[in-house]
Amino acid sequence: MKKIILFFLIGQLCLSMEPFLELRGDYSLQNYEENYWYYKGIIGLRHGNEDFYTELSLIGEEGADPAVDIYRGYLEYYIDDLTLSAGRQTISWGHAYIFNLSDVFNEIDIEDPKSDKRGLDSIRFKYSLSDMSRLEFIGFKTHEKDENFAGRYTFLIDDFEVMVNYFQITELSPLTKTIEKNKKFVLEAKGDLIVGVWGQISYDKYETDDLHTLVAGIDYNFDLYQKNIYTALEGFYNNEGGGVYLTYNLRINESFEFYQGCLVIDDGGYLNTTLNYIYNDYVNFEFAYNYYHNFEKYGYLTQEEKKLTSEIVFRTKMFF
Repeated sequence: MKKIILFFLIGQLCLSMEPFLELRGDYSLQNYEENYWYYKGIIGLRHGNEDFYTELSLIGEEGADPAVDIYRGYLEYYIDDLTLSAGRQTISWGHAYIFNLSDVFNEIDIEDPKSDKRGLDSIRFKYSLSDMSRLEFIGFKTHEKDENFAGRYTFLIDDFEVMVNYFQITELSPLTKTIEKNKKFVLEAKGDLIVGVWGQISYDKYETDDLHTLVAGIDYNFDLYQKNIYTALEGFYNNEGGGVYLTYNLRINESFEFYQGCLVIDDGGYLNTTLNYIYNDYVNFEFAYNYYHNFEKYGYLTQEEKKLTSEIVFRTKMFF
């Protein structure tokens, strides 16, 4: 992989590249007593035309090891109906928010489920069979194992997009809490029935046991008193338990957005309330309040390993 990244870097130095920079700074007050600062910066170059797209970017992150790492570094090449790509690239499957059974590639950010995903070391093959269907195959690396496989067949039925997914992946089993090999099948569909609807049915065949999971969700976008509101409701259920996620986004005007997200899993709960001020195309300011209930078992602890119950966050984002 390092040789591939080096090859991309040398190639990009010879091309007309577009630079970009993203900066983020957080100040949080946890449990009204502990101060916490978080910084993140992404800097990179990218170039694309009708034949290919390439990107190389680095990320510096407070508290990360290493402190500076490759965020993305890949080449994507287009040949008629075929797309080939290799390197550290972003891969995100599935239309769900929190309970996305098809996205085995990324960790979910419960504060912002649709946030940008960092690159994954992978090789990707995508072929359009027609205007109504396509095939996709991915070989990728995770922390647990270098050799994992994903395949997907996508087709359209009227106003619905249907996806049949298959995975061979080594991951943490929710049944035994240990690393196991898993053969996973996910059937997924998304479409419109006055409101937007989506659903996923999965079958996980771990080394020790099997797991069946169902996910269903709806969303709706409407105007109220000339203000745009987006709402979404999503839930999951399996033999280990269930959960519900509800969110809405109110666009007050061109500068202000207000949104909330509520997540309940078994006896744990999380509530996020955020006011976003869009200063201009380059700078955003956010003020958020997060409330946690019995979420320490999911890893939500303070720096001092105390139970995290509440958090006030001031966040600045800049894009260049």
